[in-house]
This record gives sequence, C-alpha cells and structure tokens, in this order.
Amino acid sequence: METLRILGSGIALPERVVQSSEIDKQQGLQKGQTETTSGVVSRYYATSESATDLALTAINDALANSGHRLQDIDCLISASGTMEQAIPYNAAKIHSRLHFETPIPAFDVNMTCLSALMALNLAASMIASGQYKTILIVAAEVASVGIDWSDRETAGLFGDGAAALLVSHSADTHQGIVASHFATYSEGVDYCQIRGGGSLNHPSKIDGDYKPFGMFEMHGREVFRLSATVIDEFLMTLFAKLPFSLNDVDWVVPHQASALAMSHMRKRLQIPTEKVIHILPDRGNQIAASLPSALHELLVNHQSKKGDKVLLIGTSAGLSIGALVLVL
Repeated sequence: METLRILGSGIALPERVVQSSEIDKQQGLQKGQTETTSGVVSRYYATSESATDLALTAINDALANSGHRLQDIDCLISASGTMEQAIPYNAAKIHSRLHFETPIPAFDVNMTCLSALMALNLAASMIASGQYKTILIVAAEVASVGIDWSDRETAGLFGDGAAALLVSHSADTHQGIVASHFATYSEGVDYCQIRGGGSLNHPSKIDGDYKPFGMFEMHGREVFRLSATVIDEFLMTLFAKLPFSLNDVDWVVPHQASALAMSHMRKRLQIPTEKVIHILPDRGNQIAASLPSALHELLVNHQSKKGDKVLLIGTSAGLSIGALVLVL
C-alpha cells in the first residue's frame, strides 16, 4: 500500500471538433461508416495548438480544481506517448513555460498509452519514499498529425487532448494505490508503431518520401488477439495481491483504446456497464491522455466518493498491459 491522494485533475481539448460524419464526407466513405468502424462520434483535432499548449491548459485546470499553486509542486512528470520534438524531452518544454520560482526536476515517462498510469505508479513510490511531496503528472497528445487515412479501421479512432493530475501524500492509510501490475508481451512489438522519429529510420537514411515513416500503423486484430490471450492471467496476478476481488471494485477506468476493446473487456470481465467510465464516443483514443482524461471524468462528473476502489487498466504499444487499483 502506497498512500496517495489526488489533489486535483484537469483536461484540455483543442478548439476544433471533428464529427465522424465530416470524416465520412472528406474521405468519400458511406454515411455512418467512420462511427460504425471506430465507435467515435466526435473527436478534437489540434490546429494552432501544440502539445505543450494543451499540457499547460490541463495543468492550469488541475491547479484550479485542487486549490493549490504552481509553487506547491516539487516534481513534474510528462507522461505522453508521443514527442513534440526529438530533443529536448517534453517535460523540459512544459517546464520552460510554467515559470517556477525555484528549479524543480522535470522528466518524461513514456510507455505509450500507459505512460500516465506508469507515471502515477512511480509518483506514488517517490512520494512514499519522502523524496517529493507534491508531483504534477501531465499527458498531452496531438495524435491527429500521424493519422494514416488509408487505414480505415483506425484512422477515425484517434483524437487530441491533454490531462493533468496533481498528487500528494495522504494521511489516510487506507487511501492510495493498493496494488499495481505491468507486463510487456514483446511478441507484439510491431503491432503498433511509428517507424520514423528516431535513429533507426532517421530522415538522413531515407531516400524519397519520408511521410509514411511519420504515420501511425496498427494491426488491430493482432493487438486484440494477444491482449485477449493474456488478460485473464494478468488480472489474476494483480488481484492475488489484494484481499478483495474484481467484483468488489466500484469503478473501472480503462484506456479508451477502441469500442471493440472496451466492449470485449466489459463482457470478458463481466463488469456492469454503469461501473465503466466511457468517454471514447466524444473524445476518441487520446493515446496517453486517454486514461487520465477518463479518471478526471470519474472524479469530476460521476458520484465517486472517498473510499471507492478504482481499477485503472489499459494496453499500450509494446505490447504492454498495465493496471493499478486506487482507493480514493
């Protein structure tokens, strides 16, 4: 048990809302095809907003909701699945625009879609050790720049946005992360990828059009099959650490991966629909911002209460699965 309390949460969304009907028209698809394929009715695409811009808006929202000041923070973790640029790292760019009175450390955690969940897990350990008192976690994603519109199964799925969490030590010994588990099944390492952006496929090595190397590629069926194969054992390992079962969980906050993935999860785990936070239809898959955005939705717009048990769970490129159980 690592005591932890969420002081506040916040989100940011770009100004532009893109309806699935608009994508159907632009891509020459049958009316309703994008929504049927993706499960997304609308999503947000950044135009003039950068990932850092979105991060700052989410941070300010979290600070306002928490009643705390920027100067209360003594560590900043950027937990995004994509990079705004190769160097410097995302957290440094966010840090540069926050104007802290005294220097604080800022670093990135990247586990693609699970980045914020891993950052929350790490923050709890760092707070428990006494190294830091109040940690700011922010995930900001501009997924729309890497959409491959020739891939009709995944193109309409993604959206842009950011989410921030402000966390600190809890004096309540029953509040915090009671169990966590992460596992990587690297036989799926090629199932989700962007081939460019690093040293392996650097522009200096590529002749011709570099654009395909910046596009997101996903083999959705393979991701689904591998996840379905390992999820039961994964959850068994997680709940073996706990004195209660999945049935005792009050809320489930999943990564908003896809309509199919979320539907399969609910059925496979026999989770009542009313327990699951579902924001995919009007946000899309926001990569690493997806999980903390869904957690914000629970904290702000649902009747969660102190003592509720929350399962946060998701998958990421790698292929990895991650989960933690948080007592509010």
